[in-house]
Amino acid sequence: MPIEVTGADGTTKSVNVDVPARCSDRVTAMWLQIHGLEYPDMVSIRVNQSEWMALNNKTVTVAEPGRSYGGIGGGVTTLKLTLLLPATTVVDGRNRIDFRFNHTNGVVSGFRILAFNFLDNSRGEVLPKETFREEDPNTWEPPLRGAENIAAGKSLWHNAQLTANGLANAPPIRAHCDDCHTQDGRDLKYFNFSNASIAARSRFHGLSELEGEQIASYIRSLPFPNPGRPWNPPYQPGPGLDAQPLTNWAAGAGLEWVLANDADTLPFLFNAPGAGDKGKVTAAAIRPAFLPDGNLNQREIPIAFPLPDWNHWLPQVHPLDQWGERFEHSEFSRMYAASDYRKAVSEGDAASFFDKWSKARNQFLIPHLAPTSRRWTPELTEAFYSAELWQLVKTWEITQQSNLEKGGQTFYGVETAAHSWPDTIPAGTAPAAVNIPDGANGMSGSALTNEYFNNAWYELQLQLNSGAHRRHGRLPVDWVYLIGRFLDLEKVSERPEPGRLLIAIIKAMQSSDPRIGPENISEGWRPEQNVDPRIMVAREWLPELSPLPADMKRAITEALLAAWLEKTLQYPAASYFQRGLVASSYARPTDLQDISGGRVWEDAAEFQATGVNPRLIQRVEEWGKTYRDLTQLFHY
Repeated sequence: MPIEVTGADGTTKSVNVDVPARCSDRVTAMWLQIHGLEYPDMVSIRVNQSEWMALNNKTVTVAEPGRSYGGIGGGVTTLKLTLLLPATTVVDGRNRIDFRFNHTNGVVSGFRILAFNFLDNSRGEVLPKETFREEDPNTWEPPLRGAENIAAGKSLWHNAQLTANGLANAPPIRAHCDDCHTQDGRDLKYFNFSNASIAARSRFHGLSELEGEQIASYIRSLPFPNPGRPWNPPYQPGPGLDAQPLTNWAAGAGLEWVLANDADTLPFLFNAPGAGDKGKVTAAAIRPAFLPDGNLNQREIPIAFPLPDWNHWLPQVHPLDQWGERFEHSEFSRMYAASDYRKAVSEGDAASFFDKWSKARNQFLIPHLAPTSRRWTPELTEAFYSAELWQLVKTWEITQQSNLEKGGQTFYGVETAAHSWPDTIPAGTAPAAVNIPDGANGMSGSALTNEYFNNAWYELQLQLNSGAHRRHGRLPVDWVYLIGRFLDLEKVSERPEPGRLLIAIIKAMQSSDPRIGPENISEGWRPEQNVDPRIMVAREWLPELSPLPADMKRAITEALLAAWLEKTLQYPAASYFQRGLVASSYARPTDLQDISGGRVWEDAAEFQATGVNPRLIQRVEEWGKTYRDLTQLFHY
C-alpha cells in the first residue's frame, strides 16, 4: 500500500487478496480510503466477475468529515467510504480487485488507494491486517541510473516545454515544472511522490516516458528530508508533532489525527485525562485553557477538519499562462524572480518582504472584484485563486530554503519562535481574500466548497502564525473575520465545530502582548477589537455550539467570561479611552456585532440563562456601568 492508479484514461491496477475460509458468505460491503477522489465517477471498482461499480455519492456512503464537506466532488478529496457489494461477489480464497481511473477532468491524472477491506454483515473487517504492507519511500531508487539522466531530469524540470493537460490537443504553456512547484523540486521529494506518479504527471503534461523517468531520477537524487506523504495534509495538527524534528512539521501529524467528530477535540483542548474520551472533560480542566496570558499549543490539538493536501496547494494555472506579460512585468512577479527576500532574511526581517509581496499581489489583482460583481466567472475565479496558490507555494519554498520555521526573524518588532511563519500569506490564500464569491462562480461552483477553502486557509494561518502575543492591529489574524467563517461554513455544511471554534477563540484572546496595556491600541489588550464571550450565548451562534452538553457549555462559558473579565480589570477603566479616538477605527462586520465590541454586560440575561455564576455576572455588570459612565465623560 498504497495502490497508485495514475496515467491515461482507463488505466487499471489489480490486486489479489485471500479471504479466509467460510468468511465470504458474510461479506456485504467494501471499505476504502482513497486519496485524490476529486469528482463523481472518476473511479470504478470491480471485484472478481462483478460489473464495474463507479464511485459517486449515490453508490457509496462517505464517512465524516468528508461527507459534510460535499463527499465525492467536495472540498476534501481523501475520503473514507463504504461500497455495498452484491451477494456472492466475494469468494473464499483468492479474490481479484480491479481499480480503474475512468477519465481525467483536465486537472487530475490518477488516485491512490490508501487502505481497503471487505466488511461482514456486522461491519467487521474480514481481511487480517497482515494482508497489507506499507511501502517505505526510503527504499526507492532513481528509475534511471547515471549522472547524465539526473542532469537531464534537472534540465527538464527547469526548461521542458509542457502542455496544459492530458486532454487531446492540449495547448502548450509557458510555465515549467519549477514554476508551479518549488524551484528546486524539493516539494516532490519532501512529500514522497513516487517515481511512477512523477512519470505519469510528466506524461500528463506532454513529456515522454523517458523524460518522466529522468525527472523522477532528479527528484530522487535531491538531498532534502522526506517525512511527508502526498495524502497527509501539510501542518495538520496532532499530538506529538512538536516532539519531532522541526523539519517534519510541514509533513503534519498525518491523516490518522484528522478526527471523525469535532467533540473528540475537546479532551485534547482541555488536557483531560484519557484524551479521546469526551466524558473526561471537567470544569477544573476547562478553566486554565482560557487564560489570555497563556500559550495554548494549537499544533498539538487534533481537529475534525482536514487541511488541504499538497496537490491542493499547487495552482491549476500559472499566472504567466493566465496573464502573460502583464504578470511577467509586474512587481508581484519581479519580487520573487529577483529574490528580494534574501536581503530581508539576512537582516532577520523576512516579514517585511512578505508584507510588501502581499501588497504587490493585491495591486496586481486590483481592482478586486466585489463578491456581487457580475464580472465573476468560474474561469476568473480559477485565475485569481491560482495566483493566491502560486504565492503560497513559493512562500513554502522560501520558508524551507531559508529555514524560517526555526524562528529568529522579526515579526512586527518581536522575534519569532520555532514553529512559526513570519507572514500572513496563508490567510491571504482564502478565496474570500480576493472576494471570490460563494455560489456558481465560487470554488467548484459550490458555496460549500468555497467556504471549506476559506476555513482551510484561515485554519492554516492559525497553525502557522496566530499572533502568539504579538498582535499588530488586525494582523497577523483578523480574528473577528476568521471566526465569522466558522458560521459561514456551518450554515452550508450543517456541521458544527465547537472544538475547533474554541481553539480559535482562545488563540484570539492570547494574541496581544501581556506586557502591553490598552493604551497601545495596535498591540495591547483591546476587547472591542477581539471576539468576546457573548459568542457563547449569541442566538445566531447556538447551532455552532449545539453539540456541547449543557453542563460543559456552562463551564466553558463561565471560564471564558471570567478570563475575559479578569484580564480586562487588570487595567484602569480610563485606560480604554483616548481623546480623539474614533469609535469606527476598527470596522467590525455588521453581522458579527453580537460577538465583538466588548459590551459583554449587555448580555447579562443570556449568561444567567446559561447558568453562569450570578456573582460573576454581577461583576461584569458593574464593569459595564463604569465603562458607560466613562463613555459619557469621553464622549466616546
